[in-house]
Amino acid sequence: MALLCGNTAFSQTAKKEEPAKAEAKDDKKQADSKSTNPDQPSDLGSWRVTDFEPYVKSLKDLEKIGKDYSETMLKQSIDEFATGIDILSDMESEIIKTRASYEKKNNLNERWYWQEIDRKNEQARHISFVKIEAKMKSITHFTRAINHLDNVQATEVRKDPKYINFQIQLFQAYVSTQYDLKNLKPCIPILERYVTINDKTKNDPWAYKYMASCYGFMETMLTKYNQSSDEELLKFKSKKNSSLLKAVEIQYGVDSPQYQQLKEVVELDEKKTERISDFK
Repeated sequence: MALLCGNTAFSQTAKKEEPAKAEAKDDKKQADSKSTNPDQPSDLGSWRVTDFEPYVKSLKDLEKIGKDYSETMLKQSIDEFATGIDILSDMESEIIKTRASYEKKNNLNERWYWQEIDRKNEQARHISFVKIEAKMKSITHFTRAINHLDNVQATEVRKDPKYINFQIQLFQAYVSTQYDLKNLKPCIPILERYVTINDKTKNDPWAYKYMASCYGFMETMLTKYNQSSDEELLKFKSKKNSSLLKAVEIQYGVDSPQYQQLKEVVELDEKKTERISDFK
């Protein structure tokens, strides 16, 4: 009888302990789940969101507003810019070595003047090839850097002096390199953005010198191929002339003879355009 009571008591105790063990086991499972995926919030339940990619663009773009994303984009932009600058630095070093190598040659086999001309032309062609190849490679990296920079949307990052100074350097390198490659049209949107960065860039004479050349190039191309309206042609002519005057105004002043002379040239150019328009 005592044995039976003992068994009954043990059975009841075991039944009481079973829910406690089950609850402890569930708690252990949840703890293990958190330890295997500490980044997954507890309110996700069984959602497996590691590889989730939003189909709706507006939902995906929300992550770009955050500071972390903007700082990552800025870092990638700086890395691309640095690679492009390194390529240009290596180019300059190679050109110096090439010129030194040509100067060291005695060239005793040259008997005629045309042989010297051919040698100098060969040197010029080689240096030109080195420049073009390096600048085209650097433009690839500068373009990537600008694309990364355009993804920086966090206001606190965009207002940081580090961001602003880097943007200025990047735009300057992109424009001057593209211009050297005779790619003037892509320079225009970057220059127009450059002069709106701050007061320093707004009053940078070199920006307006480049802009005047690029607008003048577009004016010439549109006139040459006659594939645009008069309105578009006049737009580039007007922007060219205003950029010329702005560059000279900043560099020499409104009262300078340089500004007065250029102003006369611009006025003659605009009067010529008016006469042509009247004739049409």
